[in-house]
Amino acid sequence: MSANSPLNFERYVHDANKYFKDLAQEIKPAEDINRVFIVWRAVMHTLRDRIHMGESLDLLSQLPMILKGLYVENWQHHEQSPLQYETLEEMARQVEELQSKYGEDQFNWEMSTEDIIGVILSSLDPYISQGQWDHIKAQLPDDIHSIIESAHHPS
Repeated sequence: MSANSPLNFERYVHDANKYFKDLAQEIKPAEDINRVFIVWRAVMHTLRDRIHMGESLDLLSQLPMILKGLYVENWQHHEQSPLQYETLEEMARQVEELQSKYGEDQFNWEMSTEDIIGVILSSLDPYISQGQWDHIKAQLPDDIHSIIESAHHPS
């Protein structure tokens, strides 16, 4: 979009709805798209609050407009990343805590939280460059690299 192009909010909303409907097909049960929306926020905020702010800004710049707003929701500047999880299990627990905080009190998904994290990260591939994923991976513990690698290089 050029600097002189008018904003097309209807298009942004349409694209976000399509993105979340497509994501809901990957995460089951997906009868309630609001649940998918909540878990997306929880995963992305867990990632955002673990990586450096500059890296988050680079990631943010590649997201579609509506997803940018969701990513920065309630974001606060910290000199150091506020989350310091060291394992995939700890990351999954943080995601579940945020899901609960955001209103998701049912965890009866047909897949594990770890798998949901992978599906959500993979769903961003059309927007996020491989180089950006490499930068993000470099800031995460080794235990989490495998989920990023499998999300972006499925067998």
